[in-house]
Amino acid sequence: MVTRNVAAPLLPRPRRDRSPGHPHAAAVVLAAAVVLAVASLAIVLAPGARAPAGRPAPEGAVTPHPLPAAPVRAELTIPAGAHWIRVPPSFLGLSTEYVALPDWTRRVPVAARVLSLVHVAGDEPVVLRIGGDSASKAVWQPNQGTVPAWAVELTPAWLTDTSALVRASRARLILDLNVVTASPVLGAQWARAAEAALPAGSIAGFEIGNEPDLYSRRYWTAIVSGSPLYLPPSVTAADYARDFRAYAQALAAATPGVPLLGPAVANPVRHVQWIATLLASPHPGLQAVSVHRYPYSARARAGSASYPMIARLLSEAATAGIAGSIEPAVRLAHRAGLPFRLTELNSVTCGGRPGVSDTFATALWAPDALFELLRAGVDAVDIHVRPGMDNAAFSLTGQGLSARPLLYGLILFARTLAPDSEVAPVQVHAGRSVQLKAWAVRPRSGGLRVLLINKGRQAVRVVLRLPRLGPASVERLSAPSVSSRSGTTLDGQHLSVAGRWLGRAWTERITPGAAGYAVTVARYSAALLETSTARR
Repeated sequence: MVTRNVAAPLLPRPRRDRSPGHPHAAAVVLAAAVVLAVASLAIVLAPGARAPAGRPAPEGAVTPHPLPAAPVRAELTIPAGAHWIRVPPSFLGLSTEYVALPDWTRRVPVAARVLSLVHVAGDEPVVLRIGGDSASKAVWQPNQGTVPAWAVELTPAWLTDTSALVRASRARLILDLNVVTASPVLGAQWARAAEAALPAGSIAGFEIGNEPDLYSRRYWTAIVSGSPLYLPPSVTAADYARDFRAYAQALAAATPGVPLLGPAVANPVRHVQWIATLLASPHPGLQAVSVHRYPYSARARAGSASYPMIARLLSEAATAGIAGSIEPAVRLAHRAGLPFRLTELNSVTCGGRPGVSDTFATALWAPDALFELLRAGVDAVDIHVRPGMDNAAFSLTGQGLSARPLLYGLILFARTLAPDSEVAPVQVHAGRSVQLKAWAVRPRSGGLRVLLINKGRQAVRVVLRLPRLGPASVERLSAPSVSSRSGTTLDGQHLSVAGRWLGRAWTERITPGAAGYAVTVARYSAALLETSTARR
């Protein structure tokens, strides 16, 4: 669904080569090389020391577990010739369903608070994509009688309520257009109504269709039984390209200048030809290539490679693997001069699997997956949140916010970034048993942030051989176990039903020694080291 926004582009233009040998990296290296000698480090507050002795934890706080003894050792370095990649504005967004928006708009203050938590302070507005499966059932026909029982009715009241959310959160929207049970004319009518009712400039784009590569006439015939709708026997890449042109022409007349996204395929690996076909055909108004990606499937059978398990979610296949798998699609988009956006990302498809997609493992998976996708050239990602599903990062109920571990992982990722920052993977030197991932972020304002993600069974004592930029703070993400569904804390705090932090912040302070900084990262946890003590 597209909303006109002439003042601001949908996404930054795709990143161009700025250094040889790396297609999406900036040829920027650390300003100064620092000669580091091996020596002990002066620790101001030892890891695990959370508060002065004898002082009780604040009421309602979840006290972080002490770090285990005898951790294994690892060293971390940023190579002198590291490729630093610019982080696009508004890289992290959220996605939800048309049918879910009433849950958000009935609780605008809490919903706006959640959007602010995943927003990078000082960055451009966070993007909320509205669509998913419900997009293909969304019907806009005010004053034309009762809609069919299978349809998701879009009304003027829906637009009024959504406008209130947009004003409170200052978010921008991507609206998904119905290509299955609607038509270009109806799509254009919906686009015109949405643009007129929503705050000016708040619509970032219209996505044409939802997962057309999964179209099944048998499925849709059963869904719309009794309705006088034409359903094609199949949908091919060429069929979608024609549909895109028809919608683009209708939208150009109804809302001139609107940005469009497509093809929104479910499988950009197997169906990368859908992208190639769209780009090879006339595609007026297309301003971003969009796809969906989930590493595992809730419908997979045990024993298959796509069957969800915690161990698999913590593996490189779920992060670097999925990023590498979509690189051909990313290259197609960038060669056409278009940004590449994942308008749906989550750990497990079809609402997730209990005991996997609702556990603390997702909090460790998410930030690593997002950084790997960024390194692969992806320009923006929207985490899909379906109401009442096991893979939802949160739910909004009559009591307020119910935060899942995944939400904490997204917040940690947002805290690691800064406006106009650059990111680089760092080298970890350790034994094979160590499952540590690390990412360095360099804000434009100075300093350095390093995210350490320990996906292994052992605590790791990490020596960070970095330029000594002065005292550093350390925030920790932890839970009682990797399979925990509750008890997650970030910097010693947890979220209330109002989306506010409860408990005392347990930020540690360390100073570098001759060898750099030293941080112990507990098993199945993460730590964010920041060389600037400025609070966000």
